[in-house]
Amino acid sequence: MSVWGKLFSAVRGGINEAAESAADTQALRILDQEIRDADNALRKARSDLAGVMATAKALGRRVDEARAKDQKDLESARAAMAAGREDLARQLADRMSRNRADMARDEAELQRLQGAQSQMLRAVQDTETRIQTMRREVEGVKANESLLQAQSAIASSHAGVNSRLGSAMESLERVKKRQEAMAGRLEAGAELQALQSGSSLDQALLEAGIGGNRSSSDDIFAEITRGEAPKAISSEAPSVGITYRPKP
Repeated sequence: MSVWGKLFSAVRGGINEAAESAADTQALRILDQEIRDADNALRKARSDLAGVMATAKALGRRVDEARAKDQKDLESARAAMAAGREDLARQLADRMSRNRADMARDEAELQRLQGAQSQMLRAVQDTETRIQTMRREVEGVKANESLLQAQSAIASSHAGVNSRLGSAMESLERVKKRQEAMAGRLEAGAELQALQSGSSLDQALLEAGIGGNRSSSDDIFAEITRGEAPKAISSEAPSVGITYRPKP
């Protein structure tokens, strides 16, 4: 196949797929329209059947009347023969002949109408059954379509919620990491400042009981009883000089 032939086949296939997709999309609407068309055809068939049945009934009554008339003329002809009136009997015979010819045509037409009536009645009944079956199938398809759409909407909503939750959790993790990083920088800055000022070393000495100017009330009272000079409050080392001694 040439390149142009393949291209034409591809285009034709795409057109067919688009047409089938459009038909599938409108499938329920098409089915509803087909059921309406079938209902209209069924109503027309019923009307035609009613007309055939009315004609058959009228023709049947005419045949019954012709049979009754033929039987009456037959009895009258026999009575005329018994009375010696052959002329009347022959006249009755002529009328019976015409009547029987008409009756034969009517009976043939009645049989034809009755056959057509039976066929139309079966067709109407079959059509009614098919329409009812199609209507039930369409209702089932509609219910299933609604269910599938609901499930699809729920699935899409669930997927959207999961996506949003995933994004929110990622944002939360980023916030936590940013907070941890900020807390770490603040702690590192505090430690660096403590090292620069020496406060950390002083704090460690105080906790070890070394240095400092803290004195208990007992230490101060002992100094008073011994007559010693009060200790300097300053944290600096005491200078070397003259020691004050109280007079005896």
